[in-house]
Amino acid sequence: MSVLSPAALLLLLLTTTHATLAHALLGRTWRQLPIFWVAAAAGCLIATVLSWRFPLNLPTPAGVPMLEASLLAWVVLIVVSRLRL
Repeated sequence: MSVLSPAALLLLLLTTTHATLAHALLGRTWRQLPIFWVAAAAGCLIATVLSWRFPLNLPTPAGVPMLEASLLAWVVLIVVSRLRL
């Protein structure tokens, strides 16, 4: 039996992927990596909890709006990267 639901696992993978890519592109120090991870998680979770959907007929695997969660994660990541951390 799986410990994580498919939606939780998908959000975890999406968050980790975006945080790692943002750190590779925008990060300066290693202590920013956990901050980027929390920011990406916040963006993905906000889009999922609010059920934010574009008026497009896009697939949502496990009920996760992939495009919307990714876009909001990147908006939050860019804002966080501009802060002096």
